[in-house]
Amino acid sequence: MKNFIVQICLLFIIYFPSKAQISPPGLDGTKIASWGAAGFSQVLNPRWTVIAYLGGARMSDPDNWSPVQKQSIAVYNQEFQYKFSPKWQASLSTSIRYQNKYDEEAPYEPKDPSYRWEVRYYGRLYRKQQLGHFAMNYSFRPEFRTFYSPGWIPATMPVELRFRLKAQTSLPINKSKTNFIVSGNEVLTAIDEYSVAPPTDHPHNWSAYHFTEDRFSVFFRHVFTKSDVVLDLGLMEQFKAGGHFDPVSYLSFDLLFQNPFSKN
Repeated sequence: MKNFIVQICLLFIIYFPSKAQISPPGLDGTKIASWGAAGFSQVLNPRWTVIAYLGGARMSDPDNWSPVQKQSIAVYNQEFQYKFSPKWQASLSTSIRYQNKYDEEAPYEPKDPSYRWEVRYYGRLYRKQQLGHFAMNYSFRPEFRTFYSPGWIPATMPVELRFRLKAQTSLPINKSKTNFIVSGNEVLTAIDEYSVAPPTDHPHNWSAYHFTEDRFSVFFRHVFTKSDVVLDLGLMEQFKAGGHFDPVSYLSFDLLFQNPFSKN
């Protein structure tokens, strides 16, 4: 099953380098996760659009395939997009995340502390391109990630600088263009800062610049034209750096309400 998912993802990436769906967040310590989100996009004027969503994920233990076994993460995300031209857009975003933490050994009980906060700030530069029936979207996304223990105490890894490159496309599969296949591939790299316990002359050390993960995704999209709602259902396969490069599978569902605050 996992090999089949990977082959399908690779097929779409090879042949198709769109508007991004609400992608699942990357998770550790699991084989499979389920992600759901609901949000809205509101056009403020011809140049500016605001997008916000709430999402959550549940996941399995590392030794089973139960995608809703235990709580994993809750996310609030808000993004302001600016349109330079029909082909170029940029955005500024803030994301707040509450993530549950579990032991790495069986029986995988909650850690102490059992969760952490993350506040993330990022920008994104998009380039859109139309190739026949294929709507393509390329993006570069630098992120400044900060992590906190309960009580908003800075964590051992207080800061990460992460860089994301993504290619995504959507292909209409019916004449009315209400159904689409959306596929994407994203490569992530990072530099991490670590706190070092005293005594030391260098309380903060930085890691080398390194690859962290690769994410393949395939989604089915339906646009409800009368209600101006977009539904995405799909799969994502995440490959993280490490000794075994073990993949994590995601089942994803999201709803995006378009211009819910407009008069018409």
